[in-house]
Amino acid sequence: MRKVIKEEEKEEQATQLRMLQVKSDLRRRPYGLLEGVGMSTSGMSPREAWAAWNAYRKEERARRKEEKPKGKKSSKKKTASAPMRPILEPRKPQMALPKAVSALPVPVVSGGKTELTAPMKRETQPAEQKSTVVIPELNRRDIETANGNSMFNRGDNSARDYQRYVNRVLGWDIADSKKQQIIGQIHKRWTRKLALEAQHVPITVAGPARYNAKKYDKSEQILRDAHDFVTWFEKIEESVRESKRQYEDTSAKDAKRAEEHFKEALARGWFTSSTTIANALTPIAQYDPARFVELYDEMDKKYRFRKNTTAAKIYDKIKAGTYQGAPKAQKLLETDNLNAYRKRIDAGERVFIKFTTRPKPQLIYALKKRGWHWNALESAWSVPVDKYDKEFVASIDDRYEKYL
Repeated sequence: MRKVIKEEEKEEQATQLRMLQVKSDLRRRPYGLLEGVGMSTSGMSPREAWAAWNAYRKEERARRKEEKPKGKKSSKKKTASAPMRPILEPRKPQMALPKAVSALPVPVVSGGKTELTAPMKRETQPAEQKSTVVIPELNRRDIETANGNSMFNRGDNSARDYQRYVNRVLGWDIADSKKQQIIGQIHKRWTRKLALEAQHVPITVAGPARYNAKKYDKSEQILRDAHDFVTWFEKIEESVRESKRQYEDTSAKDAKRAEEHFKEALARGWFTSSTTIANALTPIAQYDPARFVELYDEMDKKYRFRKNTTAAKIYDKIKAGTYQGAPKAQKLLETDNLNAYRKRIDAGERVFIKFTTRPKPQLIYALKKRGWHWNALESAWSVPVDKYDKEFVASIDDRYEKYL
């Protein structure tokens, strides 16, 4: 009798393990069965999914019984009847976006791959213009496995977060080839993270099933991968944002900041003479010469500036129309991977390179060997004008493409 009870306990444990394991055929599970007949399973628990499937089968049997002719048996072979109208509401087609949101990318399925149409700038822009960026799809099996092992939509949530990061990249002002490269790296990193999420079984499930909880607990690896991904993505985003900052016109903002700093220092009594007050006005001149003239005239009535100060010389140049203001960046070369420009700084004329994404150590080593160094103020690689090798910079895209 004791032996029979032990066998029954073993059989019951084996049944529980089989129920927890994800089957290879998705149609053996309630979600796959429901989606196979066109029914949405969004937000369903396994118990609700099985109840919906049983209700569907019951209604289908009743419908077949009504369609069967009474009195005479049909001699024809039974054919598979068309699936009846689902009990649950099917997935609704994507609604047309309002005009205010029409600038977002719209997914288009073509040949098993998902492409995004280019964001529309105006309503009159031709609809034929499309982006060449192809979004790699995540492993659907891993998504379903993560949903099943978590007892909620862990896999669907992960896929949604993946799409959000992809949409952020699609909104950047960079070439499609660079977007494709970055999205490919996102897909590679996210696939590894999704595989861990699919393998992870919570202890609340593994414990009652007498699983090895430590073996199926992947929470630490998932958190570590998520942290590494966010850190990597933030660096990429910052690099893309800084890649063309030198061409932005920030003179109004810089002039306002310089004026606020001057007024704060004046109110705190940091200036010891009229000459120091006059020289403190000079940073405003390079951003907004007209505002500098107004402030100079206003302060000159009170402090009587000397005519041989730097501020007085700048004032005379502005009046004569010969003052150039803050040095502007002169564009030398612009490709999908880098921007090279020439600019005058306090140390003299320099040539700078800004990469769209951070290059690998091999390319950084090659730059240092040729005399380039990192300039923190410009957030770019810098070299004196006389050491600038035009052919080397132009060949980076071809010779060093694998190092970008």
